Amino acid sequence: MAGKEIKGDWVWGWPDRKRPRSEFYKDTEGRVVGSRSPFLDLEGLITPTDNAFVNAQVQMPEPVHPEEYRFEVFGEVERSLELGLDDMRKLPGRTVRAVVECAGNDADFFTYLEQGGTGPKPSFELSEVDGIHWRLSGKKREKPIGDGESLVKSIPSTCMVTGGEWTGVPLSELLNRAGVKPGAVAVRLEGWDRGRPDPITLYRSAARTDFQVYDPGVINYDKGLPLAKAMHPDTILAWAQNGEYLQHVHGAPMRLIVPGWAGNWWVKWIHKIEVMDRMPDCYHQTHYFVSGKSPEDPDKKMMTALGCKSVITEPRDEDPPLARGEHVIRGMAWSGEGEIKRIEVSVDGGNTWHDAHVEYSPDRWLWKRWSYLWKVDAPGAYTILARATDEQGRRQPQTPWNFLRKHFDGIVPTHVTVE
Repeated sequence: MAGKEIKGDWVWGWPDRKRPRSEFYKDTEGRVVGSRSPFLDLEGLITPTDNAFVNAQVQMPEPVHPEEYRFEVFGEVERSLELGLDDMRKLPGRTVRAVVECAGNDADFFTYLEQGGTGPKPSFELSEVDGIHWRLSGKKREKPIGDGESLVKSIPSTCMVTGGEWTGVPLSELLNRAGVKPGAVAVRLEGWDRGRPDPITLYRSAARTDFQVYDPGVINYDKGLPLAKAMHPDTILAWAQNGEYLQHVHGAPMRLIVPGWAGNWWVKWIHKIEVMDRMPDCYHQTHYFVSGKSPEDPDKKMMTALGCKSVITEPRDEDPPLARGEHVIRGMAWSGEGEIKRIEVSVDGGNTWHDAHVEYSPDRWLWKRWSYLWKVDAPGAYTILARATDEQGRRQPQTPWNFLRKHFDGIVPTHVTVE
């Protein structure tokens, strides 16, 4: 047996293959506080926990010991509740498999497609060198130095998506036990993470710096779920991910899982659940994570469900020229409105489309693997496209351009050469 096949206590069995590694961002003490996922290099549907992307909108809190963890349910309810992790584990549980995608994932592709694919294509490549998170660089900035283009280059937008399995209790179970009053319209969930939102996140999202960002001061991260989504049986409060207790960076001891909706709704480190008779004025749904034609648009709307999306994982633009013959085109597809039903592939830049094979999966919120066997006889340059259709009949793309460039689900070309 080759010596390089043995690593630590495990014999991996792939001596010639490199294990996928995330791109990690750390704090000044060397702890991971952010990461991008090598999801294009993974097999199957579940992203290993150590490869799941990590992101926090404000300051990540210090860990709370599970035995000391308590949270409360209050507001427009018949009876308030205070529970701990042991109390939660006594309730009827539920496991949900779903894709969680950052609302800003692939944002730069909006610009790339708007320019007709003539500019630099955003990259899925990850760095193997750990770095200090940009929020912890030591620079206190009211407004970024430079323009939006420099921000785009300094903070990547790709590889912030994960497929996972979460175990917990439906939020509706707690709400029913508390007794939601008839006038309730929203459920506000607050995490322990606290800080002043950095305006750079909005400037980077918009790829411009020529507008004023609202400053809410120091706040706890919170979101106000519409009651119907809060009561959905697949909206759960989870204490486990991929078969093990949550890691702190992923929201331990307990986080919210909101299948189909962007990651900013998946509140982590929960300590308050408030049932309200109005939609709360949460910064991260009234000032950020909103759609609009411009920062001045008076009709901005909070963004909820993701679009309908497919990504080609094989081949890639960076691959060497392909030989003539048979090649498998592979990818992943997911939707914010449920199950992916169809994938179509074009190998001639969109002139003709062909149905791909979509792998069976019973999980409507999880992405699906797909493949198409391509036989190519002629040398030359080829443009490969893929588009998805979900169970609601929505066909990619669904999300129009918006000034914060959120929820990208456009059709991105892959360019290959055949010799």
